[in-house]
Amino acid sequence: MNIIILLIAVWDYSYNVATDATYDNNIFSYSSEYIDDFMNQVRPYRFPFETYDDLITSGKLNLFLRNKFFNRRTTTFNIGIKINHYLTNNQKDYQRINIGLRQSFGKIAAKVSYQIIPNYLIRYYRNSQGSSTDYIGCEVKYQTVSGKLSFSPKPSVLFYVQYKRRWDDYIPEFDIYDANGHILSIDSEIKLNKRITLSLGYAFRSSEADSLEIPTTNDEDFPDGSYYQHSLKGKFTFQFKTLFSTRLYLGYNYNFRNFTTTFAEDAMHFGRQDHIHKITASTEFRIFTRMFLEISYLGQLRNATSEVLPGIDTIKDYNKYRLGAGLHFYY
Repeated sequence: MNIIILLIAVWDYSYNVATDATYDNNIFSYSSEYIDDFMNQVRPYRFPFETYDDLITSGKLNLFLRNKFFNRRTTTFNIGIKINHYLTNNQKDYQRINIGLRQSFGKIAAKVSYQIIPNYLIRYYRNSQGSSTDYIGCEVKYQTVSGKLSFSPKPSVLFYVQYKRRWDDYIPEFDIYDANGHILSIDSEIKLNKRITLSLGYAFRSSEADSLEIPTTNDEDFPDGSYYQHSLKGKFTFQFKTLFSTRLYLGYNYNFRNFTTTFAEDAMHFGRQDHIHKITASTEFRIFTRMFLEISYLGQLRNATSEVLPGIDTIKDYNKYRLGAGLHFYY
């Protein structure tokens, strides 16, 4: 902490603070069949929670420290933390921490960063070390190290390439799902005019399970969740002014995930493909100097197909949405 205070004293700095409230109608990303089972109390031991939807409140702080060490080029250090709290399902609470260092070289810049989510509850699965009715939270720690190169040939155009190395570390009861992955992405931002910006990107991701042992019971999942994934994304930003200075964001992401296990008895993953669609929309109003009100929407769905399990859609398909509003302050 003393180091950060010292850096603020001798470096230029800026920060942004945000607080948001978001309604999520399907916090565990369950299929409609599972939600029906929950509502009708079918094998209720599978659902040791009160509600499958919730209100999420979050607070976020990002601090940026800048100085010029190399040929009057800007060096930026950033640190950020986001805290998420679920009103009813407190067991879903989690934090995200990230740090980064960026160095400008004129039209080119390089950045390295690290992000950690110390503990995240995905959903509830049967404990293979317990009885057939013993369902516990499947919790995981996510860590990601990334490097990014950006290039701006002119002020209205930005290209960047990013590589991420990721580790998924599950609790002991589910450590057979531990995995490590690689993500390579290429993105662009093009300012078409003073009001309109278009962003386009592509990413390739691979994830490989650390252990390929096969469990002795045939439950919801076999452990080899290795896959590769292609992602396409686009975002449209429009700035205009009515009563307030306003930004409108519209985005779409498509992910095609192909599971790579060669073990045909792995019914949950062998010959399985996922198609994941995500639509985002938000608007940001400037209500005071440096203070903005944001209203947002996210819609997401997954369609899963399988060569060996025709009914996989009843387990793995889901659709969900989020509606949120919050205040963002920039300094």
